[in-house]
Amino acid sequence: MTSFIRFKVNYFTRLGQELYVSGSTEPLGNWDESKATKLTYCDNGDWETLIQFPSSNNKVDYKYFVMDTNGEKIWESGSNRTFNLNDLNSNYIHEFRDTYQSPTSAENTYLNSSFFREVLFGRENPTQYSLIKQTQADKVIIHFQVKATYVPPNHSIYIVGSNTQLGNWRTDRAVKLSDENYPVWKVDLEFSKDQLPFSYKYIIADKIKSVVHWEYGNDRWFTASTTHATEYSNTTNEDRDFFFNDGEFKDSQLLRSAGVAVPIFSLRSKQGLGIGEFNDLPQLVDWSHQSGLHMIQILPINDTTVYYTWRDSYPYSSVSVYALHPIYIHIDSITKDPKILAQVNEHREKLNKLTTVDYEAVMNLKSKLLREIYSQEKASLDSNKEFLQFVKDSDDWIRAYALYSVLRDTYKSGDFNEWPVYSKITPEDIEKESKPNSKYYDDIRYYYFVQFHLHNQLLAASKYASAKRIGLKGDLPIGVNRVSVDAWVSPHLFRMNMSTGAPPDAFADDGQNWGFPTYNWEVMKKDGYAWWRSRLGQMSKYFHAFRIDHILGFFRIWEIPTTCVTGLLGKFNPSLPLWRSELQNNGLWDIDRLTQPYIRYHTLRELFGEYADSVATKFLVEYSSNCFNMKPEFATERLIEKNLKEEDAMYKSGLFKLVQNVSLLADPEDENRFYPRIEITKTSNFNELSDDIKAILHRLYISYYYERQEDLWAQIALQRLPLIKGCTKMLVCGEDLGMVPKCVEPVLNDLGILGLRIQRMPSDSNKDFYHPNEYSYLTVNTTSSHDMSTLRGWWEEDRARSQVFYNKILGMFGDAPYFCEPYVSEAVITQHLHSQSMISIFPIQDWLGISSEYGSRDPKEEKINEPSNPMHYWRYRMHINLETLVNDHDFSKNIQRLILSSNRNLDQ
Repeated sequence: MTSFIRFKVNYFTRLGQELYVSGSTEPLGNWDESKATKLTYCDNGDWETLIQFPSSNNKVDYKYFVMDTNGEKIWESGSNRTFNLNDLNSNYIHEFRDTYQSPTSAENTYLNSSFFREVLFGRENPTQYSLIKQTQADKVIIHFQVKATYVPPNHSIYIVGSNTQLGNWRTDRAVKLSDENYPVWKVDLEFSKDQLPFSYKYIIADKIKSVVHWEYGNDRWFTASTTHATEYSNTTNEDRDFFFNDGEFKDSQLLRSAGVAVPIFSLRSKQGLGIGEFNDLPQLVDWSHQSGLHMIQILPINDTTVYYTWRDSYPYSSVSVYALHPIYIHIDSITKDPKILAQVNEHREKLNKLTTVDYEAVMNLKSKLLREIYSQEKASLDSNKEFLQFVKDSDDWIRAYALYSVLRDTYKSGDFNEWPVYSKITPEDIEKESKPNSKYYDDIRYYYFVQFHLHNQLLAASKYASAKRIGLKGDLPIGVNRVSVDAWVSPHLFRMNMSTGAPPDAFADDGQNWGFPTYNWEVMKKDGYAWWRSRLGQMSKYFHAFRIDHILGFFRIWEIPTTCVTGLLGKFNPSLPLWRSELQNNGLWDIDRLTQPYIRYHTLRELFGEYADSVATKFLVEYSSNCFNMKPEFATERLIEKNLKEEDAMYKSGLFKLVQNVSLLADPEDENRFYPRIEITKTSNFNELSDDIKAILHRLYISYYYERQEDLWAQIALQRLPLIKGCTKMLVCGEDLGMVPKCVEPVLNDLGILGLRIQRMPSDSNKDFYHPNEYSYLTVNTTSSHDMSTLRGWWEEDRARSQVFYNKILGMFGDAPYFCEPYVSEAVITQHLHSQSMISIFPIQDWLGISSEYGSRDPKEEKINEPSNPMHYWRYRMHINLETLVNDHDFSKNIQRLILSSNRNLDQ
């Protein structure tokens, strides 16, 4: 016996495009695109075809794709469609009416995430789906299904329509769909032929159907004829049953929520040990839950140990993209030894009294205690099945990390280039040194032990948050440390002669040089970006959403030679350069004049004043009267920093400016490529050119930075970001601040990736501030970030700007208060909460600022990072215990009031 299936889908193509269906069985081509079946266009966007299938018990997967005029195959989005041939009665025609799965729809982008489908709207005790087979010729079976993620707990999807089976539009008689395959809802219904045709809609309702939410738009219709279809004359019966894949619930509701941002190290609790720990998260979850918040955002939490000093406090400089930082472990949870617990209690009171984190004291103490605990526990590890399974599951990274850590401890440095052994490593080396007969084996197992407990503590916190309908949002740094495990094991994945950074912006006048090597994307592409897939897969064990630090780097990265200290002499990679021929065609022949530092005696006088002659003697070579070059030992920023004597430190800034005084940057890898130096008009190299040359060069500058790159950067992002988004179910959010290309917002919107909006950092340089009512839905908004002063801190820093903000943005009259009073903080937060942004996340410092009691701390103490200082000590700590916050129900009720008034409450 065979079954006939009529595939029918509605899709409006462009001229010349054609639609195909492909799938997992021979009649559908076994996923071979060249053997896919072409559909026939009928009318009004409908395409269809009839395919015969041999009887079997097989499950069949299938999907549609569009064949473009250039031969490109554009597959529909979403999961594969499925059916089971055993469920089909071969005596009937089975008509599959499908809705094409748009790649930009909500269900196929942001709603297709663990934050929505597991945390906020995960279903408990689902209703079982019951299949009804077509058996009677005088009846018609219709298998309805619709996709709907945004269905509150204790609510369900129902179908109601214009005949008796569908309740004659009475919602109290609506038929409930099964959520067994959530977010797909299904129900099979049998109709007598006198009930056809009919119209219908889906609704969301509670159990007693007292609260009903209708889908928007026109009614859906069943209009098929039930008369014999002559094209099916080779079948024994020409009646049909119907499978209605109705696409998505047509919803005009835009879910909006709120959250809090705080680094783990900043949490303060009575159970802590001078720093926030993973075990503090449940208390933060409790406070967030009772305040009506649904997301907690944290900074990176990976191991950063390189120097064994406070310099390792920088959370964005990870030495492993997998290993968690030992500083976040809660000692009390992994030992019952009274002597060790006595040591914990001895230090707890002292460390918890500190205003800020003492990174070195905490790290040294925990390392000592962990070693003691390991020495007691290591004999039993071989019988600990959970431990052994963790090591096995982590095999692709943990052995390399543990060996790196042991060698780092042995040589007191994370810089593997300085190690006398294994400065270069191979998989065979790692395999050998991880075996029980290795001299490093015991210490390697110590790091397994530490990571095992860190994993358990963070995973438990994540599960606790999810149970409270609160998502954890992690942070994906744009780079990895130049001496990280990743760079040690896989140096081919990185451009080690380059550094990652950012051009000048509100954070840093000289740009930023983060020191991380840039990615070698072409090499990564060869194995399907396996490193990225593995890295993000590890994050997804704990997080339901994540922030891509500097998402602009996935369009293009600001790449700086390792000879530089600042970010001024960088260029965008990839980018379309200024070609030598292009420069010459525009009359720019003297390339050396534009690419070499332009140093004249009057330049020295402007920079160094009375010390100009001394500088010329010490650091420069005069090659013509009043014309100078840098001495070779001071030719770059890095050489200046290395060779400058302590007594000459006062000249450093000026010497940097001399090296930076160029108009064009030569490409070190291609002598015919050049790039305009950022902020070219601030250089005397440019300003002392003739007016006609300046005009030409400025036009090329504008072309490079603002015109010629947009299409290229959009294409690059569309190669990289779908991978980042598609390899896990985490909700993806991007930090798109700084020099933002025009292509960024439409690309992020198409992919369902949320952008970031900070009121004090509008992308439009003609604006002083954003107004929150300008924000689009696919955004996260916030009042501050970890790289900025808090709201209260900013208010006191720039009186003129805060006055403008007070009058124009807040709409308040008169003089602005000198301090950011609680009513001002609340007004700012309220504006943000009432915006269209999907998520409003505010730093814990700004939430505390709406309270006169909690907002009394000096705001200068609440700034987390100073981006212009690469040697900043990350040590901010809350001045309030989590226990105090959890017990302050009045404060939580005040926040809950703001959440309710802005319709961001998801608990009702």
